[in-house]
Amino acid sequence: MPASVSRSSSVSQASSLTSGVSSCSRSTERTIVDFCQIETLISPLQCPHCLNSGLRLCSNDGHRKGLAIKLQLYCSFCAKIINSDFTSTRTPDKSFRVNESAVSSSLLCGFGPYTFNKLCEHLDLPGIHQKSFNNRAKSFYDSSKDIEVALQQKTVHLVRQQHAQVKSLNLADDEILDIAVSYDGSWMTRGHSSMIGIGCVIDVLTGYVVDFHVMSSFCQTCAKTGQKLKESNPRAYTQWYEKHKLHCDINYSGSAGMMETHAAELLWSRSIKRHKLRYTTMLSDGDAKSFNRLTEIAPYPGTVIEKEECINHVGKRLSTSLRNLVSDCSKRRITLGGNGYGRLTNNAIRKLSIYYTRAIRKHKNVEDMRKAILASIYHGFSTDARPLHHLCPTGTGSWCFYNAAIANHQKPGKHVKCLRTPLNYTLLASHIKPIYQRLADPKLLQRCLLSATQNANESLHSVIWSNRTKARFSSFKKVKFSALSSIGEFNFGVSATSELKESLELSNSHNSQRLGLLRQKKRLDGSAYKQKKVVQHRLQSRRAAKVCRELELKDTEGITYAPGQF
Repeated sequence: MPASVSRSSSVSQASSLTSGVSSCSRSTERTIVDFCQIETLISPLQCPHCLNSGLRLCSNDGHRKGLAIKLQLYCSFCAKIINSDFTSTRTPDKSFRVNESAVSSSLLCGFGPYTFNKLCEHLDLPGIHQKSFNNRAKSFYDSSKDIEVALQQKTVHLVRQQHAQVKSLNLADDEILDIAVSYDGSWMTRGHSSMIGIGCVIDVLTGYVVDFHVMSSFCQTCAKTGQKLKESNPRAYTQWYEKHKLHCDINYSGSAGMMETHAAELLWSRSIKRHKLRYTTMLSDGDAKSFNRLTEIAPYPGTVIEKEECINHVGKRLSTSLRNLVSDCSKRRITLGGNGYGRLTNNAIRKLSIYYTRAIRKHKNVEDMRKAILASIYHGFSTDARPLHHLCPTGTGSWCFYNAAIANHQKPGKHVKCLRTPLNYTLLASHIKPIYQRLADPKLLQRCLLSATQNANESLHSVIWSNRTKARFSSFKKVKFSALSSIGEFNFGVSATSELKESLELSNSHNSQRLGLLRQKKRLDGSAYKQKKVVQHRLQSRRAAKVCRELELKDTEGITYAPGQF
């Protein structure tokens, strides 16, 4: 049976084999070995009592403590026990280090006791009892509070330092700094029915996660122990709850959709007191009413919070509006999509959304943005009999085939052949124009001048939920611990994980550091590769071809799957 064995706790007789061998060193590293392999090494050794060569190794299951097993070295001839010891050293509180490392590693990888023991099952390891696992995890959760404070202090110090350097400021330690932040919320369960959510604030200039807040409307202890006690003995429940509420997981009461707004209110309210920062510009996706709520409560008296839009989400609004338009019109028996020249097909909607987002990205003032947005739609409405290219750019390098041909003193080609996204003016103009007027509103475009995105928030959410899967429910404390470790690594790489282990007094040996650095190098190399223009163009082309193919199939096949439709 394999066992997790610490190299520093080898049997004393076997350790004599390594004396004088320069390539071997004693360390806190661990490996998985088979007992039969150890017996092969120690069997030639002589028994100190009968002087026969026949030493054997056995485990005492009665003294097993999780992954730590008590081994006994005995002689197969005289049956005397020569030595015995556990396969792991102990911590000052008498727990075994191998068990602590196993629990902490599981938490960092998003495992609970069930998944961890399932892994042990396939590795033929003893595993750890669920109660012991949860008790050890609770001690890590309690210790992580100080780690969270230290992480945020380190992050804020770097943010203030870099802002002072870029803006040429001479900041005092107690001076309040105004910064622009990107804010977004995420939920553990899809479908806006989650009982746990998280809101994160990221500095736009540096990309550091400055602060975060995890919300929970569910407590497993209240749902089980508390509910039973409440039904059987209400008076005892009242006394029990007075003690429990100090450790209760519930810190939010409200709907799942309101979690993002609630977290924003709390994060903005404590920014000055906790970090000496003032979030004066908020980059958001507009999905929640967080900005409206902040405007109501005015967390910074005398200071107006400005709003910036994520241009990726703004671009999605056009495609969503056009798809809803096609769907609503079809219910009134007005066909805008389907097959035919100039119709609002799925592929046409995709292209119009790309043109809209590109117009916002490429221009730095509102008038140019608005002109480019309207040009994309009027260009599609154009025909040979009615060319509408007055808003399109002019000159020989214009993307508009009509204006480019005129600039080159040539006859423009036929619109039927040259238009990439033709639109039927008679059929679509009255329906599409109101949508474009709304999405080309100067007030909206004014909030897009930074051309900023929430890619950093989306990336952070991906890191958090890759460490704590959405496929299975996790408690508030587990999600918060995963968020803390994920944010630390998001800000500072694997060095933050090493510091977290050291703060929890866990082993951080050569293997841990080596594998962590390899993982980080692979991630950075992959990121650098994807930043190359050639690679980006290739990926965009593949993605566009895949989407185009899928949309063409949907237009050809029609509705193939819908609840209760067939």
